Amino acid sequence: MLQRFLRWHARKQVDLNLVKSEYLRRRYVGADWSGRSLEGFCPVGCVFEQCNFSNVIFEMVCFGGGLEDSIYRNCIFDRATIRAIAPGNARFENCSFRDIEVLEFYAHNISMVDNVVSGIVKRAFFNGTVSPEVQLALGRSRNDFHGNDFSGAELVDVAFRTGIDLARQRLPAGTHRE
Repeated sequence: MLQRFLRWHARKQVDLNLVKSEYLRRRYVGADWSGRSLEGFCPVGCVFEQCNFSNVIFEMVCFGGGLEDSIYRNCIFDRATIRAIAPGNARFENCSFRDIEVLEFYAHNISMVDNVVSGIVKRAFFNGTVSPEVQLALGRSRNDFHGNDFSGAELVDVAFRTGIDLARQRLPAGTHRE
């Protein structure tokens, strides 16, 4: 019984040998990835500041791999296409997602603060709580989620779950608030 308890509460580890070195605990300021196709993009513990991801096609990506957050601060994702069924552990602060097309985005461990989102978002959810199995590793039980402007977005099959305060977001006119 004690062994099972210790195993359950032990800090989880991930083999990082398969992570591309340019996306492992690196800091990027002002980098320009615009117009690229980033299939399999999976940074671990990276910080992106004032980076340009405009017109990028993100296909089956993870915005924060491993058991640590990657942070995107003041980045531009305008006109990007995003398919991320496992977007990982990431924090987006003051980013622009104007005229985007999101095809899938299942955000268990994504924090979003003061972002602008317009375009279409299909088949997505955002959780207010972090998945229990990674709370210890990430050092948090809640995802920060406030100050986001979704008022210019078309939300199709999108849910804000597990305690996200919709009064702290700007949603499209006529959006049902539960």
